[in-house]
Amino acid sequence: MTRRPILWGGLAGLGLAILLAPWTGAALGALSSARAARSEAATALATPVDRSPAVRPDIAFPAETAASAIRSRIDRLARGGGVLVEDIAPVTMPAPLVAVSVRVSGPEKAVLALADAIERERPMLRFRNWRVDPAEGGGVRLSGVVVGATR
Repeated sequence: MTRRPILWGGLAGLGLAILLAPWTGAALGALSSARAARSEAATALATPVDRSPAVRPDIAFPAETAASAIRSRIDRLARGGGVLVEDIAPVTMPAPLVAVSVRVSGPEKAVLALADAIERERPMLRFRNWRVDPAEGGGVRLSGVVVGATR
C-alpha cells in the first residue's frame, strides 16, 4: 500500500472528527450534568429520614401491639355484628404503618356496618383496598387490606 491512500484516509478521519466535535462536546456536557444531578440525589437520599409521627398519637396504634390490636378490634366488632371472620393475616408495610388482610362474610347489611365501624373507631384504620362479592346463602363476602399508623 502506498502512502497516498493512508494520507487521504487520515485526513478524512481528522475532518470527520472536526465536524463531529460540537455534538461530542454537547453530549459530554450533558453527561457531566447528569452525573452531577445523580450525585446530588444520592447525597439527598443519604441524609437521615425524619422520624416524626405520621399522625397524632391519639389516633395511632402502639408499634409493639399494633397487629394484635387490629385483630382484636375486628374480631370484637364482627362478633357484635354477627359477621363471620374468615381470615385475618398481617401484611408487610413500611415502618410507620401496619396493615392486616381481612376476609369476612355475612348478611350484606351487617358486613357493610362492620366495615363502617372499623373505619369510624379510634385509633384510625382505613381500607387500602376492598372488594364485596356475593357469598353462599345470600350473604356477601368483604375482603380487603386495612391500614393503620403506629406511634
